[in-house]
Amino acid sequence: MRTDLAEFWRIVEESTVVKVDGTGQYDLVRHPEHGWRLYQRGIEAAFLLAEGEKALLWAPEFRVPLEVA
Repeated sequence: MRTDLAEFWRIVEESTVVKVDGTGQYDLVRHPEHGWRLYQRGIEAAFLLAEGEKALLWAPEFRVPLEVA
């Protein structure tokens, strides 16, 4: 699902956990209302790839670290 970048950055700001892969292209966030979400960030939009447990399962495939410091 396509998400406007302004909306994406709002979600990131409100999230309690934000993890990004080494390229800065994939973001795993834990939002208080939406739960876990995995996004691919582009130039003009972000794309929701997975939600909930699926986001946690797919994150390692995109080299997004799961360990929470």
